[in-house]
Amino acid sequence: MSKKKLPLLLAAGATLLTMTGCIPQMQSMGSAPLPAFHQPKSTPDGEKQISLSADAYGTFSASGQNVEQVNAGGGALSFELHPAGAVSPLFVSASVAGIAGTLQFGCNDLPCSEVYTDWLATGEGDDSYTFWNLQERVLAGAEFNIGSHFFTGAAGGIQFYQGGGDFESKRDRLEKRSLVKNIDARYDWRPIASAWLGPRFGAGGAISFEYSISFAETINEWNSLFGISYSHPSGFHGTVFTSSNTSFAVSLGKTFLF
Repeated sequence: MSKKKLPLLLAAGATLLTMTGCIPQMQSMGSAPLPAFHQPKSTPDGEKQISLSADAYGTFSASGQNVEQVNAGGGALSFELHPAGAVSPLFVSASVAGIAGTLQFGCNDLPCSEVYTDWLATGEGDDSYTFWNLQERVLAGAEFNIGSHFFTGAAGGIQFYQGGGDFESKRDRLEKRSLVKNIDARYDWRPIASAWLGPRFGAGGAISFEYSISFAETINEWNSLFGISYSHPSGFHGTVFTSSNTSFAVSLGKTFLF
């Protein structure tokens, strides 16, 4: 190749990249970790504990992976069992959650392709689309007290999710037009893991910092969630959290012991 042709080819490649950009990736809103947060064990070590938690959560004008103006609300139920005896730090839990709302398509996979950004500028691209998701999660893990004022734990398991609404139908049609790439289906599952730690304040309750990941084939397709929770001895609790699909959300709930 002549030295004169090389700069021309490089310039042509740069121009093509500017014109085309990247095809944005889309995913189900249910692919993020289920937003039911671990509640610290309140009974003494060695004692059995069975708990049921009910939570309501919502978000307003949030953003996520190539979506924006996410306005949604939902709820979750979680059952957790700590056995008695020396294995009381171990637990199993099962959770279900549902959420529904509206969102708009957006672009944060910069630079998005020109044809996609042109579509965003149309009336169709500026519309809001409905979505709903159901999530089911099963976890097994362990939680340990560090002295009387700190706790830490981790868990792993599997999460299933199902979705529907205008958003799911539209992202399917956009993929057929090669405007987006869908990295999952509206019905799918992912392995999931979470870890948490925090201080206890006796009658003042406890604060927990929790981080969760739902895994996919490649690292850039993983979803994460980070939440800061406060739990009162009465069972009432609240969390502020952020995830790959929702930049900011709040949940409030109550835990019942049996």
